[in-house]
This record gives sequence, C-alpha cells and structure tokens, in this order.
Amino acid sequence: MKRLITLLRHGETVTYDARGDFCRPLTEEGKLNVQRIGAFLHKKGLHPDRIIASPAERTLHSAQKLHKTLYPGIKPDITTNADFYNAPAATLFAAIAALDDDAKHVLIVGHNPGISELPALLAGADMRKKRLFPTLKPASMVMIEITGDWADISPAAGRILHLVDAASVAQDFPWPDLDGKEKRKRPAYFYHQSSVIPFRFGKDGDIEILMTLSSGGKHYVIPKGAIDPGLTAVESAAKEAREEAGCLGKTLEPPVGKYHYLKWGARCSVEVFAMQVEQLLPDHEWEESHRGRKWVSLAQAIETVKEEGLRKVLRGFKIQPETLDTKS
Repeated sequence: MKRLITLLRHGETVTYDARGDFCRPLTEEGKLNVQRIGAFLHKKGLHPDRIIASPAERTLHSAQKLHKTLYPGIKPDITTNADFYNAPAATLFAAIAALDDDAKHVLIVGHNPGISELPALLAGADMRKKRLFPTLKPASMVMIEITGDWADISPAAGRILHLVDAASVAQDFPWPDLDGKEKRKRPAYFYHQSSVIPFRFGKDGDIEILMTLSSGGKHYVIPKGAIDPGLTAVESAAKEAREEAGCLGKTLEPPVGKYHYLKWGARCSVEVFAMQVEQLLPDHEWEESHRGRKWVSLAQAIETVKEEGLRKVLRGFKIQPETLDTKS
C-alpha cells in the first residue's frame, strides 16, 4: 500500500518573545506562507487525513493556518505531540513508525534541524539518487511516498514526490473558494469578517465602548477579524473580543449592523455584533495585551474609527439596559 508523509517546517516567526522560545508567534508573512503551502496541496489534490504538530505556538499555529486553507468551514482536527518540540529526527521517525495503519497521508509540522534531517531517514536512497539534501526554510515542505506499513519504513523505502517552499508556489489565493478562477491576496475566508462592539453602561447610564490599539499601534479600533472556518460569525466575533481586547461577555444577536471596506485588493464584508462586557482579562491571560485598551464614550468611538461604514453602525448603536436579559 502507498502512503504519504508530508513534513512541514513552521512559518517565519518573530525572533524574540518575552514569554520564551516556546511562545514565539508567527509573523504575518509567516502565516500567509503556510497558507500558500495549503493552497498548493489542495491544487494537487493532496489532503492529509491526519495532522500532527509540535505544541509550540509557531508550529501549532502553522498547522491551524494550513488546515483553514485546506478545509474551509471545518474546525481544525490537529493532534499535538509534546515530544516534537525541537525534536531530533530520530524522535520524529519513531513517532511515524508507530502510526496505525489507518493513516494514509500524515502531515507533521515541526522545527529545524529535526524536520530537515528526517527525510534522510525516510527516503535517503532516493535523496542521494536525486541529489536532494534539503534544509527546510520556514514554510517549506517535503512530501514522501512510502510503500508498505509505517512500521516498515527505512531510508530505502521512501520516494520524494514534492520539495517546495512558499516562494516557489502561487502567491495569490483562489476566489471565491479553493477551486475559483479569480485570485485574491488572502485566502477567501479573510474577506468574510465579523466585528464586536464591546460596551458597558457608565455611571450616568451612557454607553461606553472598549477600544484597543490596532495591530500596528497607530490608532484605536474595535475588535474585528476574518470569520474562522468552523465558527459562526458571532462565535468568531466573541473570539476576536477575547484575543484583541481581552474581554469576555454576552455577545448579542442578531448583528447590530453590517458594512464593507476595501482591503487586500478586494471588498471585505463585516457583520457587527454587540457584546456587553462582563470581565476584563488580566494582562497575563490576554493574548494581545501589547495593544492596550481604553474605555471611551460612544461619541468618541464614532470619531475615532476609520471605516465610514463602521461609523454609520456606531451612530445607530442604541441599547437600553432594561432591554437586556440579565438572567441569561
């Protein structure tokens, strides 16, 4: 029986994180490059039935980003293996040899040097024949075909099918889905977004809005992001509120408005929900605490936001305390 093993090095990361090496996040380009690999795999009809990643932030996030591209609309089904963190090739090889035979195409997301040294243990004979001695760059992958059971793998058993990096695959993404003919600068799901207006009632009963600095730190915004595959618009909005503003609360339905804006060479549509804030997370629990946050009046929020469509939504934002279901 033919089996496939795909080895992917995580995307490019920031060089330093105060929380330590394990927590170093991907850069924006690092995220995109991993998704370019995902689009390449889809175009070739190569969909792994199992994804295993090191639990470090950069490897797990790479696996999640790739999954979003390959399987839009489906919640990620990713296994983490603590032994994979900065693991040598021998550790990864042992894990592959122990796979159950139900697995037909397994994708492993790992770190250098182990992930780059592993192909020699799986397809060393074919590598020497083809004079391939890869040191995988960030967001690079090698796909190896194996004949027989996982337990029988050896350097003579594998054959290299693909060896690519993010720079050598298509840089744009198909639109409006993975099989679309048009192209966009981001994966299709990026253009369907949700936003949340985190609010509370001040001492005088007036509405106050929680705003955070943009990712670039240049101006204040309200939480907004692409609707993650597998999540509803309101679930994704609540997720953005937690990540970007570090706040929890009741996200109200239906949406209080919708608007459009231009980004990445096309139109993004945004559903806007209201969240009555019940808790602010402390910095050590807030994923993006570097942004900072502040409460402002509704009038200040209207003046601060950049998108005219969002400004119109905020102008019509009216919620009375007595209309809220305080029992739920």
